Amino acid sequence: MDSAVRGTNSCCARALIVTARGTAKSLPERVVAPHSASAGVGAMLTSRQSLNDLLAELPSRDWDLLRPHLRVIELNFGPALIEAGLPVKQVIFPHGGIVATMEILSRGESIETGMIGRGGVVGSGAAFYDVPSPSAAVVRFPGPASAIEAGQFRSLMGISAALRDVVMRDLWTRSVKAEQTAACNAAHSAEQRLCRRLLHSRTLSGSDTMLLSQDLMAQMLGVKRNTISLIAHALQQKGVIRYSRGRMAIIDVDALASRSCECQLADGSIRPLASPRLSLAPRAVPECSIQRSPS
Repeated sequence: MDSAVRGTNSCCARALIVTARGTAKSLPERVVAPHSASAGVGAMLTSRQSLNDLLAELPSRDWDLLRPHLRVIELNFGPALIEAGLPVKQVIFPHGGIVATMEILSRGESIETGMIGRGGVVGSGAAFYDVPSPSAAVVRFPGPASAIEAGQFRSLMGISAALRDVVMRDLWTRSVKAEQTAACNAAHSAEQRLCRRLLHSRTLSGSDTMLLSQDLMAQMLGVKRNTISLIAHALQQKGVIRYSRGRMAIIDVDALASRSCECQLADGSIRPLASPRLSLAPRAVPECSIQRSPS
């Protein structure tokens, strides 16, 4: 991988869709990691073996098994990386940026169901079980990533217990976040939920400025575009954000947090307390026997 991370703050007015381009390159032991700053994304040197948090956790032995099969790609604008209902061709470990998972409804509406940054992996579940993906994947913020062919990923998951552990832990984390979001959608107002999503997007992208059209924000929340227009206008009038022609700038982070719901606290902190080895083989569920107390 090149010594500098490219494309972490690229901008484009078109819809942000994942595209996977780039030639296969071996990843060095020493890499450059993105660094969050109030003004945007900078860079700092680190000795981490990968910019993706999951890959960085792997023991060196398991990392050495995986590294020859990884290639560096850029998550830019273009065709969807993952289409709902189709097989996953490659598994993506973002180094930065944001990839959103989308549910496509029967009438064509798209609803965002989750956001994945450098702390996660895209397409791992469908690739491992070799089934069609239940959701699509699109980019909310561009950035570099490591990619591996789906079949090779399945083979390595069978060899490396450490890889299985970090991937299954990521799936568990995303499941818990999905439950949190379901509760959030039912209990909190559209303004609270939008403020939460903007804060989470800021954390994942490492930038106060993002390309977010009103249509994209409506997809994030599953609401009408007019609802987003009213909320964005009110937040701009209060000096919380600056919004013009699809470019969103967060001006007052504290004010945004005060208008968000309590779910913002869970976005960056959901982790299992332990890292149990998860059995991948199906297990029979024992029947429950109810013993009645003698009357």
